Amino acid sequence: MPRKRVTMQKLDTNDRSFTISSLEFCLSQLRKADPKLVKKAISSGDGLTESKDDVSTRLSEAHRYAVQQCLDNSEQLAQLHNQLVHCDNVFERLQKTLYSFQDSLGSIGQDMKHLQMQSHHLHQELENRQKVRVELSQFVDDIAVSQTMMKTINEVDANERGFLEALHELHHKITLIIQRGNGDAVAVNDTMPILEGLKLKATVKVRDWLLSKMFQFRKPLSNYQVFQHQLLKCRFFYEFLLHHDLISAKELQDEYIDTISKMFFTYFKAYATRLFKLAMKDVATKDDTLGNIDSAKPQGLSSLFSSKQHVVRNKATVFSIGQRHNILGDDFFGALIVPHAATQNQVAYQFEALFRSIQLAFVDHYSHEYLFITDFFLVNNEEAVDLHNKAMARAMSVVLKSCEEQIALSWDAISLHLCICLSDKFIDVLAEREVPECTDYWNTVSSLLWARLNLVMNTHYESVKSVDLKKLMQSGSLDARPHFIVRRYAELTSAHLVIAKTSGKEIGDKMEAVLENSEDSIEQLLTRMSAMQQSQKNKHVFLINNFDLILSIIDDEESKHSKIYAIVHELEQKSIDDFVEEMLEPHIGYMIKFVNECESLISQGHTQLLVRYNDKVGTVVANFNAKWRPAVDSINAECIQLFTNFSLGTNILQTIFTKYVLYINRFTKILAHDVFVKNPVCTQLVNVHQVMLEIKRFKPAY
Repeated sequence: MPRKRVTMQKLDTNDRSFTISSLEFCLSQLRKADPKLVKKAISSGDGLTESKDDVSTRLSEAHRYAVQQCLDNSEQLAQLHNQLVHCDNVFERLQKTLYSFQDSLGSIGQDMKHLQMQSHHLHQELENRQKVRVELSQFVDDIAVSQTMMKTINEVDANERGFLEALHELHHKITLIIQRGNGDAVAVNDTMPILEGLKLKATVKVRDWLLSKMFQFRKPLSNYQVFQHQLLKCRFFYEFLLHHDLISAKELQDEYIDTISKMFFTYFKAYATRLFKLAMKDVATKDDTLGNIDSAKPQGLSSLFSSKQHVVRNKATVFSIGQRHNILGDDFFGALIVPHAATQNQVAYQFEALFRSIQLAFVDHYSHEYLFITDFFLVNNEEAVDLHNKAMARAMSVVLKSCEEQIALSWDAISLHLCICLSDKFIDVLAEREVPECTDYWNTVSSLLWARLNLVMNTHYESVKSVDLKKLMQSGSLDARPHFIVRRYAELTSAHLVIAKTSGKEIGDKMEAVLENSEDSIEQLLTRMSAMQQSQKNKHVFLINNFDLILSIIDDEESKHSKIYAIVHELEQKSIDDFVEEMLEPHIGYMIKFVNECESLISQGHTQLLVRYNDKVGTVVANFNAKWRPAVDSINAECIQLFTNFSLGTNILQTIFTKYVLYINRFTKILAHDVFVKNPVCTQLVNVHQVMLEIKRFKPAY
């Protein structure tokens, strides 16, 4: 019964909780409902008319029903209660077991922390011992001197590979001991005397070996680069001395510089002496100038007057370049000239070929020596440049002196210009090889060459200015054809332009000045020569033929853009214009005068003054109608015979006819003016198209 009472109390509590929960749920739904619908439901009174007694009745019935259900299921509820009590006991025992396990885990965690601390201490001890072991082992290795190393240093020859390896080991030990410091290690005090003794022995052997190699440089006909290669293979020998015996290292450095300097001096002095003996004998002399008329051979004048270029001679040329400019191109890095081989083969060379050979030899040795000094003596920057200059100073001096002597003897302007361009190319070669450019040396060489070139060209200018025209008149070489002096000038100018083109650089201001002075002297000479011609027409023909010769010789794509070409071309055009007017004057001079006077009055607005020319129109028209056809034939026959260049003569003839037709058109335009329009003679003028058809007969077929 007590259990039933408890059960009933529980049911009442549950029923009460259920009712409250239901009520709360209804209120929450009511709050969510639409207020209008709620208001409408309340106002209608549906479901709210039930009385309080009815509600109590219904509640009582529900309560009884619930109690009855509990009574009916009391056995199941009792069974459920027993199961719950049993589970509660099981969970209580499980809780005690877990608490016991938790206590055991706590003690295991403490043991693990303790073991971890012990492991950390052991690891630290091991690590410290390993570090000490490594340091101690390295220290022992550094100070220990093996019998093998001692025997190698004392007994093995310096040429052997084993000696070099032992020297590396000795250097390593000494360097490490010095870096570490002696400290308190007693073993170091025991080892250092042994190492010092070995160092002294090694220093003596290395010094003697290096000196012996350097002394071999002094042997005649020896290839010093072979010995340099041997030195580079044992470069560590000098490095060892540099670290452990600075005095001996400095001694060896000075000895090498002195030896190599004397060797280069001897080599280049002998080479220059033998080399310049190979110079051509048939070269330009002081008398081979542009204006020297005595050197012109009568049998050669016909070829000089021809517009065709000469075949290159087998001896040195003075004014034509031939293939000499190839020395700036494919032949620049050609083989050096070997004097004794050239002497046996009886080969002679132009000065520029000898200049290239000795300068190329100098540049190659200069470059190689700089690389060797920086590599072997372990120097760079200013120190390397200073050592290098000391090594090459004597050689540089003897080469410069030899070239200066030969330059002072040269009268070949082409050769001097080629040597100037060669010097510029050698400077570029040194820059490409990243070697000091020895600016002072090349500036001196260039100054010598430019001074000599200016002197030679001034000699040419003066010779042209001092040409004796009376002697030329007596020799019969002063006619309307191109003159041999002009051909010389054209060939020399073309040579300078070709050299500048082949060098790959623009013509500098210095060379522009040289060419302009040369052109000025020739222009003055042509003016003097043209004044000696018998007629004004021949004067223009002489100038045109000579200017055309110059342009035909220097006619190439590069030269056409030069200043000299533009100047000569302008002078030729001026002479052609003057010649055209001179050719038209005898044939239509009356018409030219009439046209010029009338056009001047029309342009100035004085048309009333044209009336006085009305009477002259008939004379001009009659003369032209009667003489125009013979005039065309006469102009054609005369013009073709005056010029040595057929193409030039044909072009000038077409220019004359063009100007001829132009004057006719201008005359026709004047006749159309109001002043002359009523003159009946105006309609009698020959039609210009008829004149043009006649002129077309003389037009070239090409």
